[in-house]
Amino acid sequence: MENANQALLSAVLEGFVDGILVLTEDGTCVHSNQKGRALCRDLSPSDRDDLPSGLKAMGKHLLESREFYPDTLLVLTQEFTSRSGQQIRARIQWLDLPTAAHAYLLVSLENKTRSAHTSAMLEAVQYNLTPRERAVWVLRRANRTYDEIAQELYITVNTVKRHLKSIYAKRKEVTEAIAN
Repeated sequence: MENANQALLSAVLEGFVDGILVLTEDGTCVHSNQKGRALCRDLSPSDRDDLPSGLKAMGKHLLESREFYPDTLLVLTQEFTSRSGQQIRARIQWLDLPTAAHAYLLVSLENKTRSAHTSAMLEAVQYNLTPRERAVWVLRRANRTYDEIAQELYITVNTVKRHLKSIYAKRKEVTEAIAN
């Protein structure tokens, strides 16, 4: 039965969109899903599979906070920029399992860059954007400046502004239709 439970837990964790790590109190990783391992490699200064120093520091702070706030469920959140330029949001909290002898730390890693891209693509469909508007919108939702969008798409800043004006008008139209 123990192996079946571990297989089920592993399958569930692999299905998460976010990276998931389960750590012991000393920072040893006892389980991670594939996305978690990939994001950790991207957050580390080298390609080694070590726990990135920022995550180690978050774990240390959570451990220290337990002494001061023993009855409070704390969730620490911090954002990092990975080696590949992705924005990663890390959340760390206690994971108390009733059958476990000691507590674990649960780390979730969200690729905010990918999430923003996915949201922008869904909005592009919802707002019925043209392919060029979609390209502009995806970059804008990734917090790119007008100049950066213009350079990447080989268009002028005025063209970027014109596309965004059209996008905002379409977005307003959809929002008003939903409200009514």
